[in-house]
Amino acid sequence: MKKILFLFAVLFSLGMSAQNQKVKYINLKKTYDFQDKTNEYRLNTALKQKMEELGYIVYFDNDMPQEVRLDPCVEYVGDLIREKGSLSTELTFVLKDCKGNIVFKNSGISRLKKHNKSYMDALQNIFKYSTIGRLKIN
Repeated sequence: MKKILFLFAVLFSLGMSAQNQKVKYINLKKTYDFQDKTNEYRLNTALKQKMEELGYIVYFDNDMPQEVRLDPCVEYVGDLIREKGSLSTELTFVLKDCKGNIVFKNSGISRLKKHNKSYMDALQNIFKYSTIGRLKIN
């Protein structure tokens, strides 16, 4: 009985790692909830560039590749959330798989006063000490 459970656990973990390895696309929004216009504070293009550095193919909302249309599990969906803060700017970046499971979540805080600088600083701080490099694909 123990051998069967062990074998099941090994096969399940191999299946989960195989699922993560076939993900090569990331879907990002053109405009997040806290933005008034597309690419405000240059957050969207900076986030796209960071994900491309990790080896992903990044696209915005409606530019879905054919491979993603055929198999939605080859993509992660990214979301950038602005947290409430009176004296600081805090952003949280979340990546979800096709089943809605969170595969990455990290926050960055900036105490700079100007919005255009504080948003970029918070975005950079998200990735400064994060584990997202482990999601890097080959």
